[in-house]
Amino acid sequence: MHNIFIIAKREYLERVRSRAFVIMTFFIPVLMFAVTALPTMMMMRGSNETKRMVVVAGDRDTGEMIRSRIEQKQEQQADTPDKQLSDKRLPPTHYSVEVSTNTTPADRAALTQKVNQKQIDGFLWATPDAIVAKKLDFVTNDTSSFIENGILGQTVADALRRHALKSKGLQPSDIEAVLQRIEVDSVSPRGKNAPDPQKMFIATLVIVMVMYMTVLLYGIGVMRSVLEEKTSRIMEVMLSTATSRDMMAGKIFGVGAVGLTQVGIWAAASAAFAGTVVVASDTMKTVKAVMNPLMLIYFVVFFLLGYVLYSTLCAAVGSMVNSEQEAQQMQFLVMMPMILAVVFITNIFTHPNSGIAIFGSLFPFTAPLVMFSRIAMQGGDTPGWQIGLSIALMVATIYGMVWLCGRIYRVGILMYGKKPNLPEIMKWIKYA
Repeated sequence: MHNIFIIAKREYLERVRSRAFVIMTFFIPVLMFAVTALPTMMMMRGSNETKRMVVVAGDRDTGEMIRSRIEQKQEQQADTPDKQLSDKRLPPTHYSVEVSTNTTPADRAALTQKVNQKQIDGFLWATPDAIVAKKLDFVTNDTSSFIENGILGQTVADALRRHALKSKGLQPSDIEAVLQRIEVDSVSPRGKNAPDPQKMFIATLVIVMVMYMTVLLYGIGVMRSVLEEKTSRIMEVMLSTATSRDMMAGKIFGVGAVGLTQVGIWAAASAAFAGTVVVASDTMKTVKAVMNPLMLIYFVVFFLLGYVLYSTLCAAVGSMVNSEQEAQQMQFLVMMPMILAVVFITNIFTHPNSGIAIFGSLFPFTAPLVMFSRIAMQGGDTPGWQIGLSIALMVATIYGMVWLCGRIYRVGILMYGKKPNLPEIMKWIKYA
């Protein structure tokens, strides 16, 4: 045990003090900020822009209804500054709307010329024929702003529906009651309200990808560390004071501690980011809601089990190969189950109780990602026996893999030359 601690300490300090660790530890939070916060901040900055547009309708009443709905939506946005701009019910841009009832081709050509000359930002062609065909043209130079134009289209469609109901004799209060949005809340059989599924999906996906990338990177880190010491012949010196099992365990524990340190720093940075930056706060709040104390325990348990399992396999691979090229060929086969878990993760999110989800959460090589995803998405409704069985199967598999890979590791670290084939590996296991 003393040798395992010394080797683990050496592996930990060597990696924590490296430039790669410092760069990756601080680069990832900066990258996440740039990906999530900066676009939203730019959208907020653009939302203060006022654009001029003209609504062309066959009658003044229709045009005024469209103009009124656009202005009402903008007032709703001003009254709810804490809502995310990604909420598609709220337009991100302020429009100064003019109404015109000139619907001749010459008038359309004149407005088109104004758009080209940037005298106005666009015009909506809401003539009676266009309304009957249910296809209105919005002529603008900003055709690539598909989110903004889509929100505008939803607002115009809402205005036309209101106008149609008004023409049937309904009063404004009746129209408001008919078109009032109905919200359907998902409630579990235990009576608990489920959070927004979209936000829950994004938050859980972020956490799962952190687990996947960390296990992947540091599992491969163990393999490269073994390969580096094998090719430099340091192994032969270390074997004079420590057993091969102590060396493999020390590397796994040391590199695993580095991974937990990095995840802890990322979690602290995320908490500080959520507390000081308003943008993207809904998603960050959902992440914090997902990572309650119980979920945090599940994250640590499945992260450690997944890391130990794959690190053991990677250590065995590192001891078998003789070059970086051979290691890259073998690491894909080792990581294939986890990659498949990521491929099917969307299906698991949408159908957490399907057959493939249950199988993936019990199969030891995919269980770290799949079972944690099910627990996070179902909010504690995952059957306890499945969680316990998944953990038990992983522990049993780790025990078997440590025994099996330990025997491969014991012989492989001293073997140089050609890449071993399967019969030779079977001999190593038999005679180690």
